[in-house]
Amino acid sequence: MERHDHELKQREDQMIHVTSRSGIVNSFELKIDIEYKNKRYCADCFYEPEGRGICDIEVYDLNSPRDIHPPLFDELYEQVKQYFREEFHITEKILDW
Repeated sequence: MERHDHELKQREDQMIHVTSRSGIVNSFELKIDIEYKNKRYCADCFYEPEGRGICDIEVYDLNSPRDIHPPLFDELYEQVKQYFREEFHITEKILDW
């Protein structure tokens, strides 16, 4: 029995023992589906808590593989950005939805 206990102790001494753990989130990808003037779109962006904040906003027509034209993108951009910021409750320190 002592030999078994000794071998078990040796194996345990060779195993790692986690004493603490943490994770770092560098960015989130956010996505919403919207309707505007009876058409369906998808918008997404990245949110970098320790960096640029909300960035790289893209808006797509859900029924077309093509990008939307700049005038329409400009119409939607500020509303989409505001939605990402306000409805996801994003500040520099908080992300909640």
